[in-house]
Amino acid sequence: MSRVIVIGPGAIGCTVGGALLREGHDVIFCGRRPFDHLRVHKDGEVEQAVPAHVLTTAAGLTPGDWLLVCVKAHQVTSAVEWLRLGIAADTKVAVLQNGVEQRENVEPFVAPRTPIVPVVVDLPATRMGPGHVVWRRKAKLSAPDDADGRAFCMLFRKSFIEATSTDDFVTMAWRKLCLNAPDGAILTLTGQPRRVWHKPGIADLGRAILRECIAVGRAEGAKIDESLIEPQIISFLSAPPDEGNSMYIDRMAGRETEWNARNGVIVRKAAKHDIAVPVSAALAALLAAQEARLRPV
Repeated sequence: MSRVIVIGPGAIGCTVGGALLREGHDVIFCGRRPFDHLRVHKDGEVEQAVPAHVLTTAAGLTPGDWLLVCVKAHQVTSAVEWLRLGIAADTKVAVLQNGVEQRENVEPFVAPRTPIVPVVVDLPATRMGPGHVVWRRKAKLSAPDDADGRAFCMLFRKSFIEATSTDDFVTMAWRKLCLNAPDGAILTLTGQPRRVWHKPGIADLGRAILRECIAVGRAEGAKIDESLIEPQIISFLSAPPDEGNSMYIDRMAGRETEWNARNGVIVRKAAKHDIAVPVSAALAALLAAQEARLRPV
């Protein structure tokens, strides 16, 4: 069994940590709020509580076999001390974040040659309170098909999370971004849940975002094309009308959102390839301005 440090016991961190605890791993949660027991269960199933080892300060943290970064991309800088103390020469780091820059987000804060495994998360989950998470529909993680990626997947081999490796991680990550980029921006800017997708012009805005995301993704090596657009729009239109997403939930709670990892990245990568992305550029500017309201002048 492995010693696993989970930085960020939010919806994803608690769910992943709960799966690892059930596998018998030694799991240490690192976060701001303490909790004595972990309660992770699928919606509709009986809730069970298990003791949890939680640290709220980095003092006393010793390195693990694995360190899982489960904070959002814009929160990584707040976890620097955890990263410094939780990583030794033989520690592997997995980054469970939205976007396509998992490695880039963490590399500046770890020693050179530290193994970093980027992970695509497909795990709809809601944090009900400290240490309490309900997940829905499915629980899947995807990592690159290399030695470190396969080792990460082995941590979950008998758990309720389906962790698989893929030989085309770039495509997997950009396909996920094609879900996140339109849905996150539209719900966050309108302040409405997914019923907003039925408002006039919104589906067409989603299509425009998807076209730009696909064009940039292809330039980055992803095997995606515009046949992805209509199925994705149908998925948005078919979603429960009162359902939100993590960006929307953060926006409604007055917290910073991960707009830069979902939408700003399209603009950054497009500039590298000299691709025009006027819709994404406009959205990124609006999202940045909205975010600036949260910071004191």
